[in-house]
Amino acid sequence: VFRLLYGCGFRLGEVLHLRVADVDLDCGILTVREAKFGKDRLVPPAVPLVRRLQKYAAGFGSRPADAFFFPSRQGGAWSIGAVYRLFRHLLLRCRIPHAGRGKGPRVHDLRHTFAVHSLLRWYQEGADLDAKLPVLATYLGHQSLVGTQRYLHLTAELFAQRAGIRMVHI
Repeated sequence: VFRLLYGCGFRLGEVLHLRVADVDLDCGILTVREAKFGKDRLVPPAVPLVRRLQKYAAGFGSRPADAFFFPSRQGGAWSIGAVYRLFRHLLLRCRIPHAGRGKGPRVHDLRHTFAVHSLLRWYQEGADLDAKLPVLATYLGHQSLVGTQRYLHLTAELFAQRAGIRMVHI
């Protein structure tokens, strides 16, 4: 679940409601149905993520097409609250401080990170960011570029690259 949030920029509800039929691991396409704004979209994850999903699915064997791809122990969908609790538990195990409810790190920050990392990668590749922004908006399922631009704050790393300053990580 967390790899899809970070690797594809999904919203948590989109991942939790994926059904087996929505995950085409032969073609490497995930179908998000009735997402925010009632829209469907096709999302092609990176090949290494598709391979990981194939290994995950193989552990279940044959399942009905309408089964949840990431079932809870009861077979239904995971609750958003259960995923948040698991996320906070993982933060604690990794010794990453949690600043409190709504302050982060938050599960939704994985979506933001996906968007910013996509922008940084395109910038490093010399891509035209104005041309790429609509691609990112479509991939994230936004209705307009305004929704996507919220995710693309000028990060310190990007600002440093534009100014010709090399970031040193300590």
